[in-house]
Amino acid sequence: MTALRLSVENLLVSPNEAAFAEVIAEHVRVTTGRRASPSEVKSWQRSLPVLARDLADAGLHRVEMLVEYKLPLTSKRVDVVLAGVHPRTGEDSYVVVELKQWTRAEPSELGEHLVIVDGLPGGERLHPAEQVRRYCEYMCDFLGALQPNTVHGAAYLHNAMDLDIDGLPEQVRDERSRLFTKQRRGEFLRYLSERLSDKPGADAADRLLSSAVAPSKQLMTYAA
Repeated sequence: MTALRLSVENLLVSPNEAAFAEVIAEHVRVTTGRRASPSEVKSWQRSLPVLARDLADAGLHRVEMLVEYKLPLTSKRVDVVLAGVHPRTGEDSYVVVELKQWTRAEPSELGEHLVIVDGLPGGERLHPAEQVRRYCEYMCDFLGALQPNTVHGAAYLHNAMDLDIDGLPEQVRDERSRLFTKQRRGEFLRYLSERLSDKPGADAADRLLSSAVAPSKQLMTYAA
């Protein structure tokens, strides 16, 4: 299940990008019974257009965006799943993206995968790259339509420079745990274009959304 589904080009031609946040907020209210917080709405209003423009600059106008994609059998939601066609294999290809508006963060001494975010109350947060890695692993374990080599992930801190998150990149574990800042936007665009092509992603999105839930492992325990 996803709160909003549309192609990159359709998001960019919308006369009111902020209206998408209202659609997402209403979906969250109907499906969960709770109202989206002001910070969530602000994130949708600001982060989604940034990602869409980056995808367009990478030449990926027809990639499908699945916003607030709900992981099966859990209440967890992925910020965005990009669905499309791999440029080399022609097979379905997916990129799980966690969008963070953080401007400053540092590793916590309380745990390997925990970070302290400047100005964000509530204590430590899970390292965004680790969060993405777990999402990718979970999707591959529970969705029969997916193969491990077709699912990739990235955490995009589009308001932060490298110095603002000193220590976080060193905690990145593998290909499913890539982390990019606005200083690394060029690298982010290359990462996307190496995994997605400018071909319609609607069929890949259909297959993901209609995939049978076939757990191959017990439910993971992880924080968001």
